[in-house]
This record gives sequence, C-alpha cells and structure tokens, in this order.
Amino acid sequence: METQRREFSDQDFKASKRICIRFAKNGSKRFPAANITEFGWKDYCPAVFRHIQGLDNIESANYVLSVCGIETLVELCSLGKSGKLLYLSHDDRFVVKTIRKTEKKALLAMLPKYVDHVQTFGSTLLTKFYGLHVVRPVGGTKIYFVVMGNILQTDLYLHRRFDLKGSSQGRSMNKVTIDEATTFKDHDLNLTFFLNPLTRHRLFTQIKKDCKFLEEAGIMGYSLLLGIHIEAPTRGSTNGRSLTTGNSFPPDLSWRQGSSELILDDSEKLTYKSDAKLGFKTQARAVPKNEVGSAAQSFNNVRLFFGIIDMLQGYNVVKRLEHAYKALQFDSRKITSVNPKVYSSRFQEYLSSVFEADEMKFRGSFN
Repeated sequence: METQRREFSDQDFKASKRICIRFAKNGSKRFPAANITEFGWKDYCPAVFRHIQGLDNIESANYVLSVCGIETLVELCSLGKSGKLLYLSHDDRFVVKTIRKTEKKALLAMLPKYVDHVQTFGSTLLTKFYGLHVVRPVGGTKIYFVVMGNILQTDLYLHRRFDLKGSSQGRSMNKVTIDEATTFKDHDLNLTFFLNPLTRHRLFTQIKKDCKFLEEAGIMGYSLLLGIHIEAPTRGSTNGRSLTTGNSFPPDLSWRQGSSELILDDSEKLTYKSDAKLGFKTQARAVPKNEVGSAAQSFNNVRLFFGIIDMLQGYNVVKRLEHAYKALQFDSRKITSVNPKVYSSRFQEYLSSVFEADEMKFRGSFN
C-alpha cells in the first residue's frame, strides 16, 4: 500500500531514540570473539525517517537488518576520530556514509522542508535519506553517519561512473590506473546524451525544483552521480561500433571484458518510455562530443542511472574563505566553492549541455 502524505510536529524533528546493541561473544571468521560486542546507538527523528523509508516501500525491519548488523558497526567504529567512510550495505540497497557534526546539523536543519519536498515530488532526484544515526562502541568515539538510497543499484554492469558538479577547476581524474571502481569527473566526460524530448523536459523540470530547494537551504557543492550501461545489440550487425577502438566509449574495457569486444549496433531502433522513473534505466543515445552533428556516430541502447548527492555542505565561513582564496588564482566562475544561487544556476546550465533532446524522427519511436 502506498504511504500517505504525513504532517509532522516540531517535536518529531527534535525526537531521538537511544538503544544499546549487543552481540554475542562467540565470534566469527571475520570478527573473532571478544572484539567489539556492545554499541551505544542513537536514532535522530525516527518517525520522520521511517516515513521516508515508507515512501520507497522499505520495511523498517529490513532496514534494521541491513544497517544494524555487526559488520556495519565494526566498519564504522574502526575509523577513529577523523576517518571517513562510504560503503554499501550487504544487500547493495543502502549507502552508509560517515559525516561531520556540522553535516549532521545541516541535515537536521533542512529536514522539515526536505521531507515535504520528497513527499511533494515523487520523481525528485535528491538523495533519499533513510536514517541519521550516531554510534559509539563502549569506551570509544562517537561516529555520526547517514543511510541513503543507492542511486546506482542495478543488476546491470556499469561501464562508467561520473561525479558531475558543473565546475571545471580540478575536475578531472589524475589516476594513472583506471579500473571498474573509478569515478570520473566533469572534464573526463566526453559524451553528450540524447534523451526523448519529453523525458528531458521532465528531467529538467525536476532538476529546477530540486536545485531551488537546495539553493533556499543554502547548500552548494552537490553533484550529479551518473552511472552508464551500454547494452549489447539483440541481433547481429555489420555496422556496429566497437567499444575498444577509435573514439569509442569506453576507451578500453579489457579489464572487464577480457579480449572480447562489446559491439554496439547502430541499426538498432530506440524505443523511449517517457513514463519511466527518472534516473533509473533512463534510455539515451550517446554521442562523443567531438562528433555531435547530423552525421554523428552514436551509441544506441544506453541506460543511465543518476541522482543528486553530497548535499550537506552549506556556504559557511570556511567555504566563503575558500572562494576568496581560489578566486585569486583561478576564474571564480569555474571553482566549486561559490554561493548557492550561482552554484545552482551553473549546475543546471552544465547539465543542459550533458543531456540534450533527441529530435530523431526516423531512428526511434516515442511512447
């Protein structure tokens, strides 16, 4: 049954719940006996976050099993005071991320308007926050963390991942070794994605609403996390494009595909579904940026996964000083640390160049 819209009281946003979690001392192969066996645990705004879970049909019991297991707690508590961690729950459904106390305060401050936003806009691209917690092993240090939905959860193989901010200064990967876990940045993206015009309209209507929310909350520094899957053709073709040669994408899949080549069939017809969930298996046609035009060679049957992440950074004194310092060295329009209004405008303008409307009349059909 679909969760109904709910109004919350001021007390709901101040409430917390404390429990003690204990594990038996019999140990396991990974966690020997007598390691960490007792944890203090605190839930912030439990009724609010349970409601957000319900919006996505997440049962509270399943959430607890995914997040409160000993593996999660041992991982969190092995970090020390300054450690940072981001990892997936064992079922890949949730992302667990440690945060600073200032980020915890930022989330609590935006939470009343955030829950209203996600209830109002079911197609929001904003990260879904399912829980805010603090855990402390007996005699240890407090660790604050959030639990979010995994935007890139899929059974499909993701050929590339990108973290896109719309800024350019320092936004490229300098790693020599690239593997399937690499997350690339703005300067590394050499593709334009062509979407069903209706899908693109829906997408940017929602992005505008989401960015307005973040701007009004005083947030900057957020990104669009983008995962790309390129499907193999369903039938043979003599005019397909190889993903391992020329200007194709990705430039090298040898670390994933061995000596085989993944062929893209340019004769495949596209069938767009405009009512699909935004950011989940969104259909697209990808064209290398240096080939955009009427005679461009495209990669058909691309599936995109995306959402807005890293949205707990306010434009505080530290970020204002960072802006002033970097503006002396670089073009102030290209650095990440800018005021929320400028950040929002630049972010939307950049994404409008990443996602174009596909006006093909004979290569696809729009449903």
